Amino acid sequence: MKATTRCTRPQYVCGNEKIKLIGGIDGYFPDFGHHLENEMGGLWLYPVKLLDGFWMRFIDHTAGTVDCYMKADEFENYPHKNVFSYYGGGLGHTTVTATRTQLAPEGVKGILIKYVFHNHGKAVCDCSTEFLARVHMVPVWLSEEVGLHAGERVDMTCRDKERCFVAKDSDNPWYAIIGCDTPWAENRMGDFFGPENTVGTGISCAMTHNFYLAPGETKEITFYVAGSELSEEDARNQYRQLLLDRDYEGEKKAKYDKLIGRARLTLEDKQFQNIYDWAKVNADWLILDQDTYGRGIMAGIPEYCWWFGCDSFYTLQGILGMGDSKLCRDTLRLIKDYSEQVNGNGRVIHELLPNGHCPNPGNTQETAHFVTMVWKYFEWTGDREFLEECLPYIHKSIAWLREQDDDGDMYPTGYGITEIAGLNMEMIDTIVYTCEAYECYGKMLELDGDHEAARAYLSLYEQMKEKINQELWDEENGLFCDAYASYETIEKKRDVIEGMLESSHSDEMKNYILRILEERKNDGAMERGWLLNRNWPINTPMEIGIADEDKALRALAVMSTDDYIGPYGMYLSAMYRGAQMTISTGVMAVAQAMYGRVDEALGLIEKMFTTFGMATPGSMSEMSPDYGCFVQAWTAYSTFLPVVRFFFGIEPLASQKKLLVNPCMPAKWQKASLEEVPVLDGTVSVRVEGKTLTVENKTSYPAVLCGGKAECQPGQSVTVDYK
Repeated sequence: MKATTRCTRPQYVCGNEKIKLIGGIDGYFPDFGHHLENEMGGLWLYPVKLLDGFWMRFIDHTAGTVDCYMKADEFENYPHKNVFSYYGGGLGHTTVTATRTQLAPEGVKGILIKYVFHNHGKAVCDCSTEFLARVHMVPVWLSEEVGLHAGERVDMTCRDKERCFVAKDSDNPWYAIIGCDTPWAENRMGDFFGPENTVGTGISCAMTHNFYLAPGETKEITFYVAGSELSEEDARNQYRQLLLDRDYEGEKKAKYDKLIGRARLTLEDKQFQNIYDWAKVNADWLILDQDTYGRGIMAGIPEYCWWFGCDSFYTLQGILGMGDSKLCRDTLRLIKDYSEQVNGNGRVIHELLPNGHCPNPGNTQETAHFVTMVWKYFEWTGDREFLEECLPYIHKSIAWLREQDDDGDMYPTGYGITEIAGLNMEMIDTIVYTCEAYECYGKMLELDGDHEAARAYLSLYEQMKEKINQELWDEENGLFCDAYASYETIEKKRDVIEGMLESSHSDEMKNYILRILEERKNDGAMERGWLLNRNWPINTPMEIGIADEDKALRALAVMSTDDYIGPYGMYLSAMYRGAQMTISTGVMAVAQAMYGRVDEALGLIEKMFTTFGMATPGSMSEMSPDYGCFVQAWTAYSTFLPVVRFFFGIEPLASQKKLLVNPCMPAKWQKASLEEVPVLDGTVSVRVEGKTLTVENKTSYPAVLCGGKAECQPGQSVTVDYK
C-alpha cells in the first residue's frame, strides 16, 4: 500500500506516537507555518523542536561535475515509511542512483534515515557524501505563557568513538543526538547551512563518507536522530534503542497491516476502499503520546499538533468505528483530566498544547459534546469503569451547561463550533448538542440507579427537542436557524452582521437578512430564530436525529443544492460559497444517512474523496481540496461514521445489552462487507450481497438484525433477506 500522487502542497509526515518529522516531498525542509512563523516543519519531539531538517550532499569525483545537494525525483508514501528516489535531476549526470528510506520505530523518540547508493554504470565511481543536520531547538506555540523559553544557544559536542554528535539547549534539558552506522572520513560542526538557510538560531553538524562503487555495487549508510525533552540520559537511551539489531521496518509494517485489517472494508469500488484504509493510517499518524501530559489524537499536521475538545469529539466517533477504543478512551481521559485542572467547574477545554498551556478554556458546545462522547464510548465498548471515572466531572459539566442558560429558555449561551467573533449567542450547535447531552446524561443516571433524576433529564431532552423544532425552524427557507436571539442582541452585533453581508456571494440571502432586520426592528427583547450566515452547523438537528422527519427531509433537500454543496463537499457557509471542509461534508453525510438518504450521503463522501492525494500522497486536507492541515483528525468522523454506523448499520447498545445491525446500503454497493469491527467485548462482521445480509457475531451480546427481523446469538453467523 503506497501513494505517489503529484501534489499541490507537497509535505509529508514521518513519525510515531512520540516524534514527528515534517518536511517536503523533494527531501528538503523549507520554512513554513503560521502558529510558529516558519517553524512548523522539521523534527518535533513535542513540546520541543529538535531539528530544522537534514540534507545530503553527493559528489561523484569520477564524473567531475557532479557535486550537489540531493533533491528527490520521486516520493513514495507508505503507512510505515517514506521513500525518496534520486535517479536524474536529483543527482546530476552520474551513473549512480540513490534512495532514502526513513521511518520512526514505534515507542522510540527517534528516526532512522537510510541512504542506498547504486552504480548502474560500467565503470567504478569514486563517491563522497556529506550528511548535514541543522539543530534548532524551539518550544511550541505560546510556550512563553507557561514560562518556557528556548535558550540563548545550542551547545554541541562530537563523540568520535560513538560516531555521533550530542546537542543541548543551553538553558533547558532538551537534547538531540545525531549519528551514523558507518565510520566517517571527516566531520564538522558550527553555524553553517546546506541548500536552505532556515530561520532561527541553531548549530549544524556534518558527516562525510568516501566510498567506491564498482559496476552494479551498492553502498548503504544509515543515520540516526534521537532526542529527549527530559534529560541527557533519556536521549541516550532513545539513541541506543535506534542502534538495536531489530527489524524496525517489519515491526512497523505489521502494526499497520493489523490496523488496516481491523474494521476491514471490501468493495467492488477499490479506490473508495483504498482511501478508507488510508484514513485509518492518517488517524494513527496523529496520535501523540507525550511523557508529561498523556496520550490522545491531535487535531492536524502541521499547524494543530496538539489536542482539542471540539475536534476530538467528532473524530472519536469515527475512531470507534475503525476499532480503536483505547485511543478513544485515552483522548477522553486526557481532555477530562486537563479540564479538571484548568477549569474544575465542569467546563471542558477547547485545546491543550503539549506544554500544558490551554489558550481557550472551552466553547459552550464542547462541554455538551464531551458528555455525549463519553456515553457513545460506553455504548460502543461497555466500559463501565471508565464511565464511572468520568461521572463526577460530568455531573459538574451538566451543572455548568445549565448555568449558561442565563434567561431560562433551556438554551445555553456561548460560542459554538464556528467561533466567528461576536457570534457568542444561543447558537444552533450549542443548543442541539446540549439537548443531546441531556438525553445521554439521563441514560447515565438511569444506569447508575438514579431513576428520578434520569426521568427529569430525559424529559428535559424531549422538551428541548420540541422547542428546537418549533423555535429554531425557519419555515420560509425550509431550514433550521443559526441562532436564537432578540433583536436587541442582534443589533448589538450589527458590525458582525454587516461584515457577513459584505462578504456574501448571494444577493438573495443577503436581501433576506436585510428584510428580516427591518421587519423585526420593533421586536425589542423578544427572542426568535435567526437564519444568518447559514453555516454548516444548521445541519446538527439532522446529524443527531432530533429534527422532525418532514422538516429534516425538506432541509436536507435544500442543502443538497449548489448553494450549499461545492465540488468537494459542503460549504462552510452558503452565504460565502468558498471554503469546504471534511467536517462540514461529513456532518452533512451523517445527516443525510440519519434520515435514510444514503445515496446522497455516499455522494458527499465521494466528493470529499476526490481530494485524496491533492495536497500530500496518502491523505486528505483539512480544507478541501488542498489547504489547511494536510492530515486532519476529524476526517475519521467523515469517513467511518457514515460507513460503519449507517451503511452497515452497526450500533452497539451496551446499556441495553445488545447489538443492533440495521444496514441501509447505497444503491452502488450491491456487494460489500465490513469485517472484524471491534464492538462491545468482541467483533462483528457484516456482509451484504444483493438482498442478502450475513452477520457474524463474535461478542457475548445478542445481535438484533433489521429492526427485529432476526437475531444472531453470540458465536453465531446468520443470513437473512434484509430488504
